Amino acid sequence: MTDNVTLNAGSPWTLTAVEKLQELWKEGVKPALIGQAIGRPEDEVRAKAAELKLPQHVESSS
Repeated sequence: MTDNVTLNAGSPWTLTAVEKLQELWKEGVKPALIGQAIGRPEDEVRAKAAELKLPQHVESSS
Protein backbone atom coordinates (compact mmCIF):
# COMPACT_ATOMS: atom_id res chain seq x y z
CA MET A 1 0.00 0.00 0.00
CA THR A 2 1.34 3.42 -0.94
CA ASP A 3 1.60 6.03 1.80
CA ASN A 4 -0.32 9.01 0.45
CA VAL A 5 0.38 11.28 3.44
CA THR A 6 3.50 12.87 1.98
CA LEU A 7 2.48 12.83 -1.68
CA ASN A 8 2.12 16.62 -1.79
CA ALA A 9 4.28 17.52 1.20
CA GLY A 10 6.09 20.79 0.73
CA SER A 11 4.43 21.60 -2.58
CA PRO A 12 2.16 24.61 -3.10
CA TRP A 13 -1.46 24.16 -2.12
CA THR A 14 -3.93 23.91 -5.00
CA LEU A 15 -7.32 25.58 -4.86
CA THR A 16 -8.91 22.12 -4.91
CA ALA A 17 -6.85 20.96 -1.92
CA VAL A 18 -7.69 24.12 0.04
CA GLU A 19 -11.39 23.69 -0.68
CA LYS A 20 -11.24 20.03 0.40
CA LEU A 21 -9.41 21.02 3.59
CA GLN A 22 -12.05 23.64 4.40
CA GLU A 23 -14.91 21.23 3.68
CA LEU A 24 -13.52 18.38 5.77
CA TRP A 25 -12.40 20.71 8.59
CA LYS A 26 -15.90 22.18 8.90
CA GLU A 27 -17.32 18.63 9.03
CA GLY A 28 -15.07 17.97 12.03
CA VAL A 29 -12.76 15.48 10.33
CA LYS A 30 -9.50 15.07 12.26
CA PRO A 31 -6.44 16.76 10.74
CA ALA A 32 -4.59 13.46 10.35
CA LEU A 33 -7.44 12.04 8.27
CA ILE A 34 -7.65 15.22 6.19
CA GLY A 35 -3.94 14.85 5.55
CA GLN A 36 -4.44 11.30 4.32
CA ALA A 37 -7.26 12.43 2.03
CA ILE A 38 -5.25 15.21 0.37
CA GLY A 39 -1.76 13.73 0.60
CA ARG A 40 -0.26 16.06 3.18
CA PRO A 41 1.29 15.57 6.61
CA GLU A 42 -0.90 16.51 9.57
CA ASP A 43 1.36 19.45 10.52
CA GLU A 44 0.87 21.02 7.07
CA VAL A 45 -2.90 20.55 7.37
CA ARG A 46 -2.92 22.25 10.77
CA ALA A 47 -0.68 25.08 9.54
CA LYS A 48 -2.89 25.73 6.51
CA ALA A 49 -6.02 25.64 8.67
CA ALA A 50 -4.46 28.24 10.98
CA GLU A 51 -3.45 30.36 7.99
CA LEU A 52 -7.06 30.19 6.73
CA LYS A 53 -8.25 31.11 10.25
CA LEU A 54 -10.42 28.01 10.49
CA PRO A 55 -11.87 27.42 13.98
CA GLN A 56 -9.97 25.16 16.36
CA HIS A 57 -11.09 21.55 16.44
CA VAL A 58 -12.51 20.23 19.66
CA GLU A 59 -10.57 17.02 20.10
CA SER A 60 -12.76 14.17 21.22
CA SER A 61 -11.67 10.86 22.64
CA SER A 62 -13.61 8.88 20.03
